[in-house]
Amino acid sequence: MIRLDQIEPLAKLGIEWVSSDDTVTRFHIPLLGNRNDKGTLFAGSQYAALVIAGWYHTARWAGLQGLPEQVAIKDGQVRYPKAALSDLDVQARFTAPPDRRLSGHWRALVEVSSRDASGDTVAVLSGDYRILVPAEA
Repeated sequence: MIRLDQIEPLAKLGIEWVSSDDTVTRFHIPLLGNRNDKGTLFAGSQYAALVIAGWYHTARWAGLQGLPEQVAIKDGQVRYPKAALSDLDVQARFTAPPDRRLSGHWRALVEVSSRDASGDTVAVLSGDYRILVPAEA
């Protein structure tokens, strides 16, 4: 079972889980409490929300498949096409079905985007997550 209450940045940054289904996971991050010196949403706070949304989306899928919910991000690239001046809607989706690697772990390629109150994209994370499966003894 995924324990969001154990992910400390959620409470510290005001990040909230909104919903999940088979295609998308949504989180919300407020501008209030996450502003930088320019009055926009701090990129580090956005990054945390993006990574957490991708992690949750992947862990939820793993649990539904009967796999361990042990998920880590292996690699990620983020871009910020526009400054964020409002609360953000964060959405995570797989870009391809997760696949099993030779190591026995699973790879999940996830795109996570955040949109401002106008619906404009303000950040996009391309994340390469791993579902960690213990080696069989």
